[in-house]
Amino acid sequence: MNIAQTLLPEFDQEIAGCRIPGGRFRIFPDPEADASPIVQEIADFLDMWSCLEDGFEALDAADQKAFREDDDLIPPVFQGFDGNEEGDYQGVAGFMIGHLACFTKFAGRDLESHHPVVEGYRRVLQAFHPVRDRIDGTRTLTVSELRAVLSPG
Repeated sequence: MNIAQTLLPEFDQEIAGCRIPGGRFRIFPDPEADASPIVQEIADFLDMWSCLEDGFEALDAADQKAFREDDDLIPPVFQGFDGNEEGDYQGVAGFMIGHLACFTKFAGRDLESHHPVVEGYRRVLQAFHPVRDRIDGTRTLTVSELRAVLSPG
């Protein structure tokens, strides 16, 4: 299954051929093609942050408070991307969220982080992959899994 089928189960040829604002990336060059690497990476980031935020929201109030007070942990909130340094990422994410209705959890949010985040997201994604494989969409992350993924390392 290619990224188009994953993100657009009711595949729409018109949307699939759309160019990202700025015109440098096509979401899906054709219905059978895989997404460009940047589009796939952004989809991975958005999936990761969606799972992380859902896991945090599922914690009880005491665990959430302890998590927020731990200065050694990365905050469990998707911050967007830096418009100056990571504008391509911000544009693609905005298009996926706003026009393709993917990752609607982030709809209406400001996607401007005001500082570069992609390298940090990549590090978090490396820690997230083994956890993602274990949860397989069947449950939210536990507090220990969240701590493992969001501990700078």
